[in-house]
Amino acid sequence: MRIKKLLSLLTLVVTFSAAFLPAQSALAATDKESQAISVVTGKININSADAQTLASSIKGIGLKKAQAIVDYRDANGPFINIQDLASVSGIGQKTVAKNADLLTVK
Repeated sequence: MRIKKLLSLLTLVVTFSAAFLPAQSALAATDKESQAISVVTGKININSADAQTLASSIKGIGLKKAQAIVDYRDANGPFINIQDLASVSGIGQKTVAKNADLLTVK
């Protein structure tokens, strides 16, 4: 009888733990995203945002160009100012100007 109770309790703990792990992953993703998007200003940090965040936030930028931004940043270091974004192949001054109020390099 005690073994059945212990097994039931163990099953309950394992079930609860398995249900809790995806929530922890979601919290970690939210924390990472909050570093990329300022809570105070709502601006996207082009030096810390991942490709998905960049693609969903910057007008005229799809996932392919967003990945090019991340690749450029990885190869050349952080952007000094938002105008440096135009150094990425396929991104011009017009795109930067259109999104200037949404972007930061902090």
